[in-house]
Amino acid sequence: MDGDAWNDMSSEYDNCVENNPHHVISNFIEEEITIIANLCKKIIKPDKKYTIIDMGSGTGRVLFSLKKRLDDSVSFYGIDASEPMIQLSKQKQSKLNLKNISFLHHDVTDPKIDEFFDDSTKIPMCVYNTIGVIPHQKRQQFFDNMLRLAGQDGFTLISAFNGDDFAFAAPQIYNPMKSMVKRIDEDSFDEQKLAFRNSLGYYSQWFTKNQIKDLLKSTADPIPIQVPINNKAQILGHVFVDRVL
Repeated sequence: MDGDAWNDMSSEYDNCVENNPHHVISNFIEEEITIIANLCKKIIKPDKKYTIIDMGSGTGRVLFSLKKRLDDSVSFYGIDASEPMIQLSKQKQSKLNLKNISFLHHDVTDPKIDEFFDDSTKIPMCVYNTIGVIPHQKRQQFFDNMLRLAGQDGFTLISAFNGDDFAFAAPQIYNPMKSMVKRIDEDSFDEQKLAFRNSLGYYSQWFTKNQIKDLLKSTADPIPIQVPINNKAQILGHVFVDRVL
């Protein structure tokens, strides 16, 4: 999906993700951000300058949450291909009165994306299965961009929907977000291709743990995102990094 497709979803994005009252979504994003913040704290040192770059930042949810949890010296960048998403991010930032956060309307697969950033240590990340909507032909360039930005001193972080049982996990995640994806068809959950799709053109790819580790060129074990469902902890996704921290 391109930026124009996400423009149509921007008004519903916050309702379906950040402000979604459904326990599966609210527990998922809370567990996800806790894992991400703890990983960042492992590498961030008080005597160095760091920039966290959210690639496909939506309406700013992740950056606003991390800003409250991390050292004030960290800078934050949100990049998204959807202009309405970026505008909503800036409106929310103004209301929250949060400094040191910049939002940029740009293609995250642009190989010249480095030009927007200074020489600080960078932590590029892509969360909530945003990698699943990046076109296949641009996916490798996207990962190359992230790994290049991280360099030797930073690290690359990915969070993804990839529970061990797609047939169980996918409906748990997408059904509560129906108002954003607009339609869930009888064949929307494609177990063979590990993908969610609908007749309106929304498509989101899932990946196995090994596929993401290969894309990140990583040997680090992913951290499971566990959500309580019917009083049992269920793994609905994982957080990956490109190196052992």
